[in-house]
Amino acid sequence: MKKIESVLQIKGGMAVVSAEDLAVLLGRKHLSIIRAIDAIPAEYLTKDMFFVADGEVLLSQSGICMIDVSSRHLRMRRRIMLALSIFDAEYREARWAEFRAATPPRIIIKLFSWLNDAGLNPLALVLFKLICHFKKYNPSKTVNIHKSAKNEQ
Repeated sequence: MKKIESVLQIKGGMAVVSAEDLAVLLGRKHLSIIRAIDAIPAEYLTKDMFFVADGEVLLSQSGICMIDVSSRHLRMRRRIMLALSIFDAEYREARWAEFRAATPPRIIIKLFSWLNDAGLNPLALVLFKLICHFKKYNPSKTVNIHKSAKNEQ
């Protein structure tokens, strides 16, 4: 039996589990999970419940909540959803910590605002890039981190 934490991933900034891994955790066949997803009426589906990445069906907490599982699997489903919640919270907190560490002092933010009001946006951009370089912060890295990597944590 796999440990729940070993199969969780971050995709699109959200904690998810693949349908195949979910089937293993629940002791079911992979296709039974796909059929359970297909059985959900379209009006109840939202874009953050299920999605496909690299040919793999991924489920979020709300997606797992929507699929029909037998009563003997409810305890495991609850454990999976709790693990996803914790995993998601840890990921979010790590990204916020990176952001806070790179946030410039309040006086610099006021300077940015003044430069913007004065129409000196190019100067503000250069100043922002210098601060990012000094603090070793890459905004694009923070947004795209874990997008394609599986089980980095």
